[in-house]
Amino acid sequence: MSLHQESVAALPALLAPAISAAADEIEAGRDLPATLVAELREAGAFRMLTPTEFGGSEVSLTTALSVYEQLGRLDASVAWVVWNANFGFIGALLDEQGAARIWGPGPEPVFANSGMPGVAVPVDGGYRVSGTWKLVSGVNNADWTVVIAIVMQDGAPRLTEAGTPDVRLFPVHRDQLTVRDTWNVTGLRGSGSNDVVVEDAFVPADLAARIDQPARIDRPTYRGFIPALVIPGCTAVVLGVAQAAIDETVRLAPEKKTFTGGTLAEQARTQAVIGGSQAALEAARMLLFATAGTLEEAGRTGEPVTLEQRAALRAAMSHAAEVSRQVLVAMYELGSSTSVYVGNRVERLFRDGMVALQHANHSAALLEAAGRVRLGLDPAVPLF
Repeated sequence: MSLHQESVAALPALLAPAISAAADEIEAGRDLPATLVAELREAGAFRMLTPTEFGGSEVSLTTALSVYEQLGRLDASVAWVVWNANFGFIGALLDEQGAARIWGPGPEPVFANSGMPGVAVPVDGGYRVSGTWKLVSGVNNADWTVVIAIVMQDGAPRLTEAGTPDVRLFPVHRDQLTVRDTWNVTGLRGSGSNDVVVEDAFVPADLAARIDQPARIDRPTYRGFIPALVIPGCTAVVLGVAQAAIDETVRLAPEKKTFTGGTLAEQARTQAVIGGSQAALEAARMLLFATAGTLEEAGRTGEPVTLEQRAALRAAMSHAAEVSRQVLVAMYELGSSTSVYVGNRVERLFRDGMVALQHANHSAALLEAAGRVRLGLDPAVPLF
């Protein structure tokens, strides 16, 4: 493991005291406090996937996933925002002039991003970008929001050389967008996942990044399938939340009395549920990291990432999501009446985890798409 990777792997332990101290403020404020965001930025939590020439750590995918998971055990909203903010890999896609627009003088940029498509119309020197993007986590603290938009020409999607719609990433500066305060929810309250509106914002051509072409910076992290640097992060967070629910239930069990007498820990059913949940969660984690590691190895060797490898990652994500859902329900149920009280850690973990599991990356359609690939069919899902 490189020095960068060792330093990044230590981030959750380093940041744990600050995250714990901010827990109530995170929940009540429906966003991360500015002081905590500053600490996360200073520690390097937002630049894990940023190229080294821009001050980033440029870690491997599995290292980033491990950090997301560990942060998920501490606070789901923090983990979620850190995941969504790690879009610095766009510096590997942009040309030098475009990257210089983002990584200029001043503090390190903080990103937010959204995978919902907007519209980009070519104009002299660049594009006019418009759209409404929902659920943009961490946007209030972001300097740049990277949105996906379809390039339109003569009222229809412009096609690439491969005959597919020209879809690009467009970094939009914070003064070019409007944030709508829409994040009134049950879980992940501190993620500040508000809606964003962009109306006819000019984005220079050198900031329009294509994800269907090789990255300008040809190093292992940026080879292969670029969306894989993003999509499995939410699943790693959920695995961390589910693990924290088991840990908290184990802590509670020796103290909690049951209505039939004795403690929760003494019941055979509790022992079986805890043992089975832990085994299932560890197996799901191993599968997710193994499939991500396959893509990572392709980046090291320079081999192309196959559709089958991408499908395996998606299937592992869907499996981990389902296991995490089962674990969260099981721990909530074991806690019985204790789990229903606001302020109880299992109650908050349950809410946070269930909201995280509502992410589109955890939808049943993606497991179906993985099955389509196994059957030799087209996945029929964009950015699969």
